[in-house]
Amino acid sequence: MPPEVRRGFVIVAGLLAVAAVIWAARMDHIPPADFAFQNGTDPSTLDPHRATGQPEGRVIFELFEGLLRMLPEGEPDPETGMQPLTPQPAMAERYEISEDGKTFTFHLREGIRWTDGTPITAHDFAWSWLRMLHPATACEYAYLISEVRLATEYNGSVVNIGDKVEVELWDRPGETLTSEANVQHFPRGTMKYGTLRGIIKPDSPKLAENATDDQREQAQLDWEERWIYEIDVADPNAEGDGQATLERFAMSAEVAASDETVQRMHGVLVDFKHHGGAQAIDDRTFVVHLNNSVPYFLNLVAWYPLFPVNQNCVETHGTPLWTKAENIVTNGPYKLKFRRLRDRIRAEKFMDYWRADEVSFETIDFVSLESQNTAMNMYETGQLQWVYDLPAAVLEELKDREDFHSAPKLSIYFYKLNNDVPPLDDIRVRQAISMAIDRRQIVEQVTKAGEQPAFTVVPPGIAGYKGPEGLKGSVEQAQALLAEAGFPGGRGFPKMSLMYNTSERHRPIAEVIQQQLQNNLNIKLELKNMEWGSFVETVQQEKYEIARYGWVGDYPDPNTFLDLWVTGNPQSNTNWSNPEYDRLIKAASSELNPQRRMELLRQAESILSTELPIIPIFFYTSAEMAKTNIVGFAPSAQDLHPLSVLRYRSDDAAPAHSQD
Repeated sequence: MPPEVRRGFVIVAGLLAVAAVIWAARMDHIPPADFAFQNGTDPSTLDPHRATGQPEGRVIFELFEGLLRMLPEGEPDPETGMQPLTPQPAMAERYEISEDGKTFTFHLREGIRWTDGTPITAHDFAWSWLRMLHPATACEYAYLISEVRLATEYNGSVVNIGDKVEVELWDRPGETLTSEANVQHFPRGTMKYGTLRGIIKPDSPKLAENATDDQREQAQLDWEERWIYEIDVADPNAEGDGQATLERFAMSAEVAASDETVQRMHGVLVDFKHHGGAQAIDDRTFVVHLNNSVPYFLNLVAWYPLFPVNQNCVETHGTPLWTKAENIVTNGPYKLKFRRLRDRIRAEKFMDYWRADEVSFETIDFVSLESQNTAMNMYETGQLQWVYDLPAAVLEELKDREDFHSAPKLSIYFYKLNNDVPPLDDIRVRQAISMAIDRRQIVEQVTKAGEQPAFTVVPPGIAGYKGPEGLKGSVEQAQALLAEAGFPGGRGFPKMSLMYNTSERHRPIAEVIQQQLQNNLNIKLELKNMEWGSFVETVQQEKYEIARYGWVGDYPDPNTFLDLWVTGNPQSNTNWSNPEYDRLIKAASSELNPQRRMELLRQAESILSTELPIIPIFFYTSAEMAKTNIVGFAPSAQDLHPLSVLRYRSDDAAPAHSQD
């Protein structure tokens, strides 16, 4: 290592040790946790059905637990050091899969409890999956279980004549016939169930030819609220339609007030509770029915959006107040002790957890740290036992240390392009931007952790899958494409913003890309840095032009990277749509032949890598530091580190500030 780099690290370490001391002072007189680690930005939520990011996921994985849990299996790979993780029994002690792979029966453990002492039953899972899918929950991961019977219809508010449906009346707590909606959709209003017999629609609205899109959309919504639904209401548990009574419902207060035969409602959805593919047979048996066999379904069951939440807690306190430390009820190896915004979340061991005797750490701290240098110095001074985001300037020095861990990750770094914003709606412009980016310069001179340049979306290493080559090209080709699109030499190209969330890692990457596009295409980008919560909200509202993003595979299959870009997926936010792409992904979901399925996915990725609604930059490599006296820590492809299986060596003390 060149001496000037080593001197630079010593100076930086010395100066930023002060920052670490200042940070430590914020702890006041709180005793240190048994284990503390860098958790990135402050989690935006602790609700498993509302979370999307890694900082949230790391906390949720320890506070909650699903039917299955991703846990280590076997020993780390001797070459890569990577620890295989597989879905293993958790709240469910065992499960069976039908011969056709479409029915999963989970048997819950006896005696499992929530942190408030109440029993956990299969009904908790049925209610939680229904809440996760409910349109008002707006869970961005609902698409993960689209193959569960009626899940897509329920989540998408799709109903047809003859369907078994549910109706929620306009009588949630605090609501009157003419009042505004109570946004707390759990507890729900009075529920009625039956068969949809007809929909009476008034004349459609007449709009001026120059009406804006917003005006047309609002007129459509107002019109639909006036629809009257005729439903044969009956006991959902009765055979056939039982003693059905025809009743009429509408969402409009005006319609309900003017016609005494019409009841005001929040909406009509298919009856997922009684006819959907997630049913509690009894207190300890939970059965899932799929439309098609899904080879990675057990991995989905072990993912946090399918973890249960406590119905009484949610309905008593409402969302998001139920997740506050004084209210929250959980079921994982740890329970929430306290939370300091923009500082840390402390969790303590849940003594009634079903395998509490195997959980070593009594307390753990999820420390909110976006600064790589501060995190590294807190690690070096013993305030943290694990850091995952290391300063690029010192990586070469760190790589020779025993406490350094590095391995390929099932993860990609990319930029989203808003395809509704001209000229990003032009494929030639998107291709030109991609070709003008020198990815090798980024991974060799900026990130320096061994990342691989990416021209496709699916990371290498997934068994049985070989993706397309992707669109590489040259700067000269990029310039020709931009000229063909009407911007020769970049003339006339509008100034755009490139947005990234606060991070010492993202800023230098954005600066290099800004310079490359300026030099190669004469495209000028304004860099915008935003705090994580605001950043996510801005992207979700599609109020951006170019935005930095990343994705860690939820399960080891190409689909976890490809179904994000299907039309209507809430994770996309690119406004890109391709019917052939959608068809290929749908066909792959029902293809039973593994080789044919992978070929369908490869064809889909080829479309994505050619049309480029997103621009791949590199495939991540993990670069993390973990104290050598910790047993059980190892890199994993999905960047999951179950804290409940970690422990200190038996001959070592375990204070949070111990050092190697």
